Amino acid sequence: MNKAFIFDLDGVLVNSEPYWTACEEPFFQRVFGKQIAKKVGHVPGRGVVKVYEEALSYGAIIDKEIYLRGFEEVAMRVYDRAPLTSGVAELVQRLLAHGFKLGLVTQSPQSWIDRVLPRLPFKNELAAIVSTREQSLEPKPSPEGFLVAFSELKADPRSSFILEDSNFGITAGKAAGAFVIGFRGNLISGYEQIGADAYADTMDDVEKLVEKFTQP
Repeated sequence: MNKAFIFDLDGVLVNSEPYWTACEEPFFQRVFGKQIAKKVGHVPGRGVVKVYEEALSYGAIIDKEIYLRGFEEVAMRVYDRAPLTSGVAELVQRLLAHGFKLGLVTQSPQSWIDRVLPRLPFKNELAAIVSTREQSLEPKPSPEGFLVAFSELKADPRSSFILEDSNFGITAGKAAGAFVIGFRGNLISGYEQIGADAYADTMDDVEKLVEKFTQP
């Protein structure tokens, strides 16, 4: 079977978390109110629907479709501003040289993915792109999205890597049976990763870990 390397989108392929924080706060205050917005805060990896459900549990009253349309506008502003993560294009070329099949697993809807893909110099090398939201799969921390990607790539999780920034993603990757690297290079201040097999601050660090753990 093939060996795969699977990326997350936010905080991994794109350095988006600071922009989410800046753009989400005024939006949440407007649609939820300041007190509920403060409770909701910003936690990487929750996904747009989980945030909505959490706000409802705190007493927010807003139509889901109105919320989703507003969040879509926020997302477009984020992805128009957030840069690609430094070194990711170089990492991809090295992974391809090592024979890895590449995939992307995200909770983002297709419109957000489509906003980022044209900017990726390696977009045509992504042999599997899985959106748990678009494909009605269980969101992270469920491993379902990763398992679908491994199936599409015809890859063995035990010989594969997943690069994640959020603890939801790390948990999902571990449950899928892969070696999970926690990427810390784009984390928001104060966020503590737990549960990964190894951690990396740069894409160069990621490559070194892949080489270390794929040596016979």
